Amino acid sequence: MDNTSISFTSKIRFVDRPVYKMMKKANYIDFHHNSSNILKAKEFYSEEIRTCTGGGLVSPSIEAEGFHFLDDKVNNKKFPMIVNSLFRFVKNPERGLLIGSKELKGNPYSIIQFENLKKTFLERVKNVSLFQKHRYTNSESYYHYSLDDDTWTILSAFRREDSPKYNVVKSLRDLRECFEKISIADGDRLFIGKKEILPEDCPEIFNL
Repeated sequence: MDNTSISFTSKIRFVDRPVYKMMKKANYIDFHHNSSNILKAKEFYSEEIRTCTGGGLVSPSIEAEGFHFLDDKVNNKKFPMIVNSLFRFVKNPERGLLIGSKELKGNPYSIIQFENLKKTFLERVKNVSLFQKHRYTNSESYYHYSLDDDTWTILSAFRREDSPKYNVVKSLRDLRECFEKISIADGDRLFIGKKEILPEDCPEIFNL
């Protein structure tokens, strides 16, 4: 069979804290400027995505890269270089994922950075899933990607302004409360825990 006729499907799985902590993880991606913020590997992960933007580009069964970019003036100025680096590591990605950003005083580049990456991805990648803009001041996301099973495993948590307790995304309702905009790319499959969320469960978040 001609490989160009194969349609790949990435899995996106939201899990709770115990499941995420128990996962074996390799190839951590940091967001500080003295570290490499882009990594091409078969497996990678990044954590504490708050006002930053994280995610990756994937050619399923072939190659993948992850990233985590701090939302600051330096990265805003270097944006063209960042884009060139992303598409140099994985030249013809079929799928992509973006997660993060937050509207906070003192973080003027957070939304701008996400929007710039989103625009670039949607122009150059056929299928992109988005988890855009954490709704709450106290919210964060962690992710892990494995090329072997083409799966994004994500832990997202948020604390309402009037509550002392963090909530972890364990349901579709939690997911929609955590992020202002969600878009699941054509072909991607969304799971929360062991339950698959189908397009008929929430058609407005699936890009059919």
